[in-house]
Amino acid sequence: MAQLLPHPFAPVLTLELTDSDLRELTPLAPDLEAASTPKDAARILVEGVRRSAAARGRCEQLVAEVYAFTRRIGGARDAATLHAWILEALALRARARQASLALYDEAAGHLAIVATRGYPAVLVEDLRIAPGAGVIGQVFQSRRPRLVADIAREMPGLRRLRYRSGSFLALPLFAGAVGLGVVTLADREDLQPFTRADLTAVRALAAPATLALGAARLAEQARTLAHAAAVDPLTGLFNRRSFEARLDEEIQRARRYGVDLALLVVDIDDFKRLNDRLGHLMGDQVLRVLADTLRRSVRGFDVCTRFGGEEFAILMPGSRAAAAVQSAERIRQRIEGYRFDPLPVPGDLRPTISIGVAVLEAADAAHDFIARADRALYQAKAEGKNRVRLAP
Repeated sequence: MAQLLPHPFAPVLTLELTDSDLRELTPLAPDLEAASTPKDAARILVEGVRRSAAARGRCEQLVAEVYAFTRRIGGARDAATLHAWILEALALRARARQASLALYDEAAGHLAIVATRGYPAVLVEDLRIAPGAGVIGQVFQSRRPRLVADIAREMPGLRRLRYRSGSFLALPLFAGAVGLGVVTLADREDLQPFTRADLTAVRALAAPATLALGAARLAEQARTLAHAAAVDPLTGLFNRRSFEARLDEEIQRARRYGVDLALLVVDIDDFKRLNDRLGHLMGDQVLRVLADTLRRSVRGFDVCTRFGGEEFAILMPGSRAAAAVQSAERIRQRIEGYRFDPLPVPGDLRPTISIGVAVLEAADAAHDFIARADRALYQAKAEGKNRVRLAP
């Protein structure tokens, strides 16, 4: 409790001060000691309390903003939305009319601008920034924020035709030692220079933003690894491991809902002869052509797979025998009539395919289903190749 008596006949002014308040007012001690009258001391003390209360209020407001911001970005459904929300929040907090978010691509070794505010993103969508190059690259490399009050004085010779003021703020985004990107803010709404207070507020919001960006990067890496584990790198089709997993799922679904399930097994005729004469690189080109033809010849929910070597498989949920054979014949004809120009494939080596078709039966296990389609394929091969056969 502190009591100030500015005059013997004046009312007593009582201030309730906590230990925290007293610590915050400690810097006022020299001014209080230098005050010539109790009235001056009271004025200094009251003004200090008011400033402290205002600062506390601003701090509480910032904490509330950070909390609301964290909740919002946690609900972003995709990377583009996350980037836009992060940039919007930081720009509004610093009252910046123009802003950009550049993210670092580890594989490519450069930063690319993924979101803008105040100018069209198309102006910078092809820009690639090496660490250490330009303002963004320098801030990223140094890991230190940059607050410039007057670019003409602090960075003479740097042209900024798009901006109305000479002040900007650039903040690196790092999760520990992992560099994620850089946020730049320019043109305060009042055209005044950015301040340390602006930097502090933006930094507070940047902390949860960095966590969200880091989580998004890890999620994207996980998706990339999962895709790589499921897809054949040469053709872009699912690999055999994925096929076997999907086959079990589709068999269960077909039996649960009482729908048909067809399987096409496709093999390139005399592929070894083509490889031996034209080389494996040409063989790879033929495999890509076939994979692309398969993909374009079936429905979006059919499962196209490179089964192994020159053999492919297609799962067709809901397809009866007649529809499956029709699809197989369409694929066969497209390969037979495909013009491999400009690939130098001689006429006697022009690829054809044989296809075995099977429709799931009640007693079929997964291996039985595949074996029936394989036997139909062997029948097509035995009868002269370049044809479709349906398993009985």
